[in-house]
Amino acid sequence: MPNTGLIMNTQPSAISSAVFNWPLTNLAIGFMQDRLAAYDLAQSLCPIVRVTGASGTYKKFDDRNSFLPEDTYRGVGGQVKRIRFQATDGTFHCVPHGLAVTVDDHEREEAGAAGQMVNGLLDQGKITSMLSRKATSYVKRVLDTVAANTTAVAGRGNWSNANIDPIDQLDEQIGLLITDVGSAKNLHIAMSPTTWITLRDHPKTKARMFAITLGLSTAQLQAMLSYPITPHIEPISITATKQGQTTVTKTQAMASELYMWSSSPNPTLYDPSPFKCFSSSDVLIEGVRTYRDEDASSDVHKIEWNEDIESTSTLSIRRLTIT
Repeated sequence: MPNTGLIMNTQPSAISSAVFNWPLTNLAIGFMQDRLAAYDLAQSLCPIVRVTGASGTYKKFDDRNSFLPEDTYRGVGGQVKRIRFQATDGTFHCVPHGLAVTVDDHEREEAGAAGQMVNGLLDQGKITSMLSRKATSYVKRVLDTVAANTTAVAGRGNWSNANIDPIDQLDEQIGLLITDVGSAKNLHIAMSPTTWITLRDHPKTKARMFAITLGLSTAQLQAMLSYPITPHIEPISITATKQGQTTVTKTQAMASELYMWSSSPNPTLYDPSPFKCFSSSDVLIEGVRTYRDEDASSDVHKIEWNEDIESTSTLSIRRLTIT
């Protein structure tokens, strides 16, 4: 086996002999921090909450009593009112996840005389490719969980009707969301590029764009809406095409769904963000381990982490299905 500069155990096919690979771990953590920032939809819609154990409890804000104000008046000689979390306890159970990628000896031989530097870049390229797939898989899990735990508002989102004003519908739902959560801060709206085009091209939207000849921008959308809100136009594509198939079919991950929500920029076990991903790692990577698989004539790089995506506040999110 060529010298790659990596510290690894070369016993045949013994996964238990995997060695913690610090250089590739640092690369992986840095890459995932950047990748998760790129997927800001998942980070905002379902923030990662780092926990100390794989299981535990969290506060599930699922009724309007969760947002009741407190009477803080204390009479002379009276006791101070004690705050209680008027929310039910939910339970999280982080389950193990993992991916592995191989570097075949023949791939290293193809690097030839270029030597150790190119072999190092080969390892890094394999790791980043694996992490990209990991990040896409995570975003899909988040969106699947959100879709399974929300219901589209009836009688809204019918934007194919030229007489319906999409901005009025958005304002209405954002106003109801604000009433439910008791705050107009940290509001977000997300849609697919297809839904964004439908909104831009709607005659009622165009009628609001006085003396503007160009299409609607996200800044103009924010100005049209009655409340400050952060827009996310998410061009995330998913393919179910398997390796070796000639025709690659991609779909937009958000499809025709539009979400509006309120989430905390500093999530904990106790804030009413709509969804949370509980994990012992805040970047969903415990580290990169490297071992030798002699049967496959390959070095194997493996990443592992744990996670549990939970619906934590049904009040904090609104969903429209756009038709």
